[in-house]
Parts: sequence; C-alpha cells; structure tokens
Amino acid sequence: MKKATLFFAAVFFLSFSALLFAQDDGVKDSRYGGFARLYSMGDNPYIVDPDNIKANPAYISSYANFLWGDIGASTLSPDNGTGQFVGFNFGLNKDVTLGILLTRDDFGSMSIGSLDPMGLVSSLNGLGANIVPLNNNLQLNFAYEFGDLALGLGVAYASTTNDFQPATGTGDKNSASQIGANLGLLGYISPTFKFDFGFSIALPSATYQPGTGDKIDGSNTLMLAKARGFVTLNKHFTLVPNLAFFNSSGSIKSAGQSEDSQSIMGILAGVGLSYRNGNLLISGGPAFTYESTTFPAVANQDPELKDSRMYFPSWNLGAEWYFTEWLVGRAGYVASTFSETSQSTATPTTFNENTRTRFSEGDVRLGVGFRFGGFTLDATVNDDVLREGFNLVGGGTKSFAYLSASFAF
Repeated sequence: MKKATLFFAAVFFLSFSALLFAQDDGVKDSRYGGFARLYSMGDNPYIVDPDNIKANPAYISSYANFLWGDIGASTLSPDNGTGQFVGFNFGLNKDVTLGILLTRDDFGSMSIGSLDPMGLVSSLNGLGANIVPLNNNLQLNFAYEFGDLALGLGVAYASTTNDFQPATGTGDKNSASQIGANLGLLGYISPTFKFDFGFSIALPSATYQPGTGDKIDGSNTLMLAKARGFVTLNKHFTLVPNLAFFNSSGSIKSAGQSEDSQSIMGILAGVGLSYRNGNLLISGGPAFTYESTTFPAVANQDPELKDSRMYFPSWNLGAEWYFTEWLVGRAGYVASTFSETSQSTATPTTFNENTRTRFSEGDVRLGVGFRFGGFTLDATVNDDVLREGFNLVGGGTKSFAYLSASFAF
C-alpha cells in the first residue's frame, strides 16, 4: 500500500514539474469544466469556466453547442448526489445562443438558479403555515454577440402550492414562488483588455391563508453583481481584477404588521495573476471580503444586532496541467484570516460586542479531468487516496468527492 501511494505521488508531481518547462503552445478546446474543476483549483475566481454561466448568461455564447452539469457528491445523500443539475446551450446561428438550466433545491451557487437561499418558506412554516418548499427551478438563457461584445439575459421561475379544502369547515391555502432575472455582458474593450459583468436579482415569496385567522406572507429581495477584467500583460501572463457585491433583505407580514427579516450585505475585491503555457494553467491571488448580517430589533426584547466578518487576506490558488492527452491533473489551495465581530443582547436597548481574529481551515485540493473527444468528466479527488493508496478494491475511502461532466459538439 505504501509503495502504491509513493508511486502515485511521484507520478503526480513529476508530471507537473515536467510541464512547468514544457514549451507546447497548443491549447485544447476550452469548452469543458464546471464546479468540480473550480473547486479543485482552490475555488478559483480568476479563470474562465462554464460555471461562470450561472451568474453571467452572456457566457453561453462562449459555450455554444454544449451539454453540461454536475453529477454531484454523495456526502449528504448516498443515493442521490447533492448538487446535481443539468444545462444545455445551443448555437442558433453565429450570433445567437439559447440555453437552459434545470436546478434543484440543493443548487449551491449564488445565482438565480438557487432557490429560497434565505429560508423564507421555513420561516413561515415555523409560524404555522404548511408551505411546500421550492424545488425544480427552470432557467432560460439568451445571448447575442455583436462585434467584440456579447449580451446575455436569463430568467428563472419555480413555484409550489398546497391548498386544503375539507368536506366541511374551512381549509387553508399555502403557496410559494420565486422569479429571477440576470443580465450579463462580456467582451473586449481593447485587444489586451477583456471584461465580464453580471447582475442578478431573485425574488422569493410565500403566502399562508388560513380558513380563519390572519393571512401571513413574506418576501425576499436578493441581488448580486460581479465584474472581472482580464488584462493581457504578455504572451503568458494575465492580470485579473475581481469585484463582487451581494445584498439580501426581506420582510414577513402578519396580522397587519410587517417585520423585517435578517439582511445580509457583502463586498469582495481581489486580484489574481494567471500564467498559461500551452496546456498548463496556474492562477491565483489574494482577496479582501467584508460581509455583515443584521438582525432586526424585537420590541421590548432585543435591540438591532449585527454580526460582521472582514477577510484579509483570502487566498485562492490553483493549477491545471495535462498528464496525457486524455488525463488532466489539478491542484489548489485555499486559506484566509478574518476578523469577526459579533453582538449579543445585554438589555432590550443595549448589546455586548466581541471582536476576535479567526482563521479558516486551510485546504489543499486535488482534482482530475478525463477527456475523451468532446466528453469530459471532472472530479475532485479525496486526498485520503494519496495517504491510503487507491483503495478501489475492498476499502471504504471514496476516490472522488464531487463530479462534473460536459460534452462539447
């Protein structure tokens, strides 16, 4: 077992070292990837990947005639992979691309494909409602290319109902829905400067109407804006500034009274440097993030409270290279230091506050990609495979943690 582990590690790192000095300038078809690829490369925000479609529909123009999705992970659901979804983009002509995404309630992305991320339905059910949680989201995308620019539009919708009408007496009505829209733009401002920009808004809502008593309803507004620049420095290096802003707010109305829900706001600013030489890609850099959560005051009980976190530096580092024509290797690293401020109730009008330094758990990540013609299977590797050997026969260690797949034609 130890020999097998040492052999695999030697091949892994020797292959990577050899590619550092490779001068092959031929780059394969870039239409592959997904969440498993980005995760393996340290949650890398500085590279282009089909995963970018989720927040910027203009990217379907770069992935026309492309079937993609996630097979997911079995960590929380052994019989049905967590995070599964499927998408398809079709090039209607050289200028117009149409796309579709089918997502579920475990879609772990900040986009209009994510359903009720603030838990509105759960909040109303805690007040006596019996609302069916949202699931099976449908998102339609459209992209139009004109010159060096591409404009993208996306819309998504999901809904549920649960109406009960007894033979005698009064019943109740329960419903939930979410509509979302996003706008994307990408292209070249100059031969050495490319950019992308995406804006998304999602509007979950839910209503409970009992046969007798007061109606309860609630709504959330969620917004996300992301922008990146790709500044070509020379043949191999690209500078990638990255900005993002997100905000969520909402309220619940009952008995003629409206109460604010907790709200969240965050900003991110980072800068990455990418190096490409043939089929070798190394990318990463530091970032600053500030996010805060505000809890509304409760009369005669709690004052308004706020928790906040300031991350700096956060590191996202990753590399991708080819072992062979059909096997891709990946490695990544994530780590961050942050200051956390939390407030707790002291009296109905005052609060205690605590600020302390914290550290996220650093993580080395590994991944592989299998490419056969237009088909690609990307996987994050359970690093215990390196420590325990392949363990494919008779062992209990899973070789792969998360799977994405795509087919370009």
